[in-house]
Amino acid sequence: MKFHAFNYLSGIMITELEFQKMPVPEQVTTVLGRGAELLDRIHVYYVIRLYKLENLFVEIWYHQTTNRIDKVILVKLDDVIHLYESQINISDLFR
Repeated sequence: MKFHAFNYLSGIMITELEFQKMPVPEQVTTVLGRGAELLDRIHVYYVIRLYKLENLFVEIWYHQTTNRIDKVILVKLDDVIHLYESQINISDLFR
């Protein structure tokens, strides 16, 4: 499955591979500037925030004790559902 994110400056979609090739600071700036924060979770010393950037799901891993971002990871939809299932509420769909 190929993921894309729209590049507003050039008018083309950013592929998953292009996003992964970006330096981490550029990934963070892109996600924080153009993405929408969806959910978050805690894992050991990390606060992990999930963002939607066009068709991409991106996690930013913030290490609380060192006060820095350690990882930026693309996440597949199946993994989003698995990792965040306890936070996803679909009850409104049945009203």
